[in-house]
Amino acid sequence: MKLSQDHDFSLFYEKYKDAIYKVIRFLSTDPNEVEDIAQEVFINLYRGFPGYSEEKGSFYTWASAIAKNTYFTYRKNRKKELILEENASLESLRVKDDFIQDLETKILEEELREIISSLPEPEKSIILLKEFNNYTLEKTSQALNISSRTVSRKLLKALDLLREELERRKVAL
Repeated sequence: MKLSQDHDFSLFYEKYKDAIYKVIRFLSTDPNEVEDIAQEVFINLYRGFPGYSEEKGSFYTWASAIAKNTYFTYRKNRKKELILEENASLESLRVKDDFIQDLETKILEEELREIISSLPEPEKSIILLKEFNNYTLEKTSQALNISSRTVSRKLLKALDLLREELERRKVAL
């Protein structure tokens, strides 16, 4: 589906602006920075809007990726400005890089939690027990009152479902 620039964009803007702001606020706690980044995000979305198609994934996923990338570009440019302004030390830059990487990890973890919560039972429980609570195969089978073989089989199915959903959402690990 090819979207017409102004009409469809304004509809999507109204529908997704709160979600986009939420993504930006998750990344930045500075209200002024959030506003600056949001303006850039909406400019980038508007420019890229003619190239969006549903075959590439949901509009929310596409727009969230643009918001995240715009944030990181903004921070990178801001970091360069800070270096020039304050002659920041290399050590402080490493801390900031770690911080950004931690944020990316948190966003990925949030996506994983959302996907796992949407899995059917018992696959969801098996993943939670085995992968997050570090249960053994035997302990998981006892907790769910199913055989160890069923746990193994369902775990493989759950991991396949998880992988497929990550691919569908175009989430890179």
